[in-house]
Amino acid sequence: MLSHLRFELGGFFRWHWPHFLLAAPGALLCTILHEGAHALAVTLQGGRVTKFVWLPSLERWGYIEYQFPSQDHFSSFAIAVAPYCLWLLLMLMAGVLSLKTNPHLPWASSTIFIWMFAVPLGDIANAALPYLFGSQNDFTDAFGYATSLEWALIVLFGIASVVFGMIVQERLYRERALSVIGYALMAMAGLALIVALHIAKVYLI
Repeated sequence: MLSHLRFELGGFFRWHWPHFLLAAPGALLCTILHEGAHALAVTLQGGRVTKFVWLPSLERWGYIEYQFPSQDHFSSFAIAVAPYCLWLLLMLMAGVLSLKTNPHLPWASSTIFIWMFAVPLGDIANAALPYLFGSQNDFTDAFGYATSLEWALIVLFGIASVVFGMIVQERLYRERALSVIGYALMAMAGLALIVALHIAKVYLI
C-alpha cells in the first residue's frame, strides 16, 4: 500500500511540475486579484483607493488603503469578504467545468484544478485558520472575533470543500485522479504548509 501511494503521489507531482515552476508568479497574481477584489468593492461603493500594495512582506501578503467621503455610508463587510467571494466563484466554476462529458486535455485539467480550485481554497484557508486562533485579518473585519459558531461554520465549510474538491479532481483527472487516501494526504499536506507558514511568520516578525 505504501509503495502504491508513493507511486501515485510521485506521479501526481511529476505531472504537475509546470505548476510548481509557476508558484512564485502565481502567488503574486493571486495577491493582485485578492487586493483587486478589495479595491473593486471600495470603488463600486464610491470610495477611492489611496494605496495598493501587492508585493508580500513578513507582515502581510498585500493590502490596500482607501478613503470615503465623510458623509457616505459604505459596507466594510463587503470590502472584507470581496476576495473570498471571488475565490468561491472560481471554485464553483471549476466544478462546472469538471462536468464536461468529454475529458479536458491533461494540461487544462490540471490548470483548472490547481488554479481555479486548490489555490483559491488555499487563500481562504490562509485567512480562516489564523482567524480561528485569534489573528486579526479580513475575517475579523467581516465577522468579529471567532466564536463557537464561526468555528463550527468554518470546520463544516472545510469538510464540504475537501469533499467537493475530491469530486472535482475525479471528474477532471479521470483515470489519473488521486485515490481517497492520496487526496486526503495531499489535503493534509496543504493544511500543514499553511500552518507552518504562519508559525514561521510569528517567529520571524
